[in-house]
Amino acid sequence: MASTARRWIGLGVFLLVVALAASCAQAAALGSEGSAGGGSAPGHTAPGSPGGSAPGSGAGAGPQPCGTPIVSGTGPNGTVAYAPCPGQEPPTPHPQVVEPSPGMAGVHPIAFDHAGVAGDDVTVTIDFVSGVEPCSVLDHVDVSYGADAVTITLYEGHDPGAGEVACPAIAVFKQVVVTLDQPLGDRKIVDGAA
Repeated sequence: MASTARRWIGLGVFLLVVALAASCAQAAALGSEGSAGGGSAPGHTAPGSPGGSAPGSGAGAGPQPCGTPIVSGTGPNGTVAYAPCPGQEPPTPHPQVVEPSPGMAGVHPIAFDHAGVAGDDVTVTIDFVSGVEPCSVLDHVDVSYGADAVTITLYEGHDPGAGEVACPAIAVFKQVVVTLDQPLGDRKIVDGAA
């Protein structure tokens, strides 16, 4: 019985030594990554920097080249980012160009982000953030002319012919082009939904 106890104790000591050795090796690897990453905490280097790895990319994946997508998590809680490139601006999103589709249900005014006027002084490009179709559809654009301003109001609703659909809360960068009936001149553009 005493020899069985000694074997169990010996096995326990052996497993403890193996676990301690593995822990030390992992700490040494993380420490070398942290020192290569410019003095940050061990194992917490920036993606794309020497010794850094993408979150969620798994152990041993190594540094990611700049511009590489970095996926962290899965499903609706996941995020996607990009490894930064030195001296580069983040990519500019391209808007989805939409045309008004009259006949939507639940029509209401929505604010826009930016209105740009072309050199012809009658073409106005309006950028706005909306949801996915058929849940968020541009119904019509109202334009009213005043002495000092041109008021533009976007109206959005949902497609009543789509039936019951899931409406995920996803922002979509959209753009609509409006042609004014008269030149803008010295007037300013006002958002009618603001």
